[in-house]
Amino acid sequence: MRQPRHESLRSVAAFAAVMLFYYTVPVRPLDSSGEWAMAVVALLVAVALLGWAITHQVKRQLRAGHETAVRVQSLLLLIYLVVPLFALGYFVIEQHSGNQFADLVTKTDALYFTMTTLATVGFGDVHATGQVARVLVTIQMAFNLVFIGALASVLSDQIRRRAEKVAQQ
Repeated sequence: MRQPRHESLRSVAAFAAVMLFYYTVPVRPLDSSGEWAMAVVALLVAVALLGWAITHQVKRQLRAGHETAVRVQSLLLLIYLVVPLFALGYFVIEQHSGNQFADLVTKTDALYFTMTTLATVGFGDVHATGQVARVLVTIQMAFNLVFIGALASVLSDQIRRRAEKVAQQ
């Protein structure tokens, strides 16, 4: 079993790596069919890597059983991967069409919008205006519901286990 400090360092390193990738990956208009093909291949590779990471985390959770630390780490890793993926998707859509979002200009705007959507805050300053953007935001909202449900499950399980320990004492 890994030590909590090791898990925390792993989590911080994963977050830093994903943010570094997010802010350094070039996004520019695609002019040729070759550039479009490369973009599609890159997207497919990213989706495959995300699928592998999710599969790996599911297997890890099944092996760990009810170990809360593993479940929390898996949820954090999922957020670290999915939030920048949605944000990058929003940014790319806006860069290529220019009319899918209101007030989404920078990668930070896209990350901000993704986080406000995940947090179910929705200030309304950045919002989807086009149909493609609304479909992608709807997909994120469905993900958010599943994620929040999983988080609630982890927290309620932890509270129940602690209450059982207190009752046994």
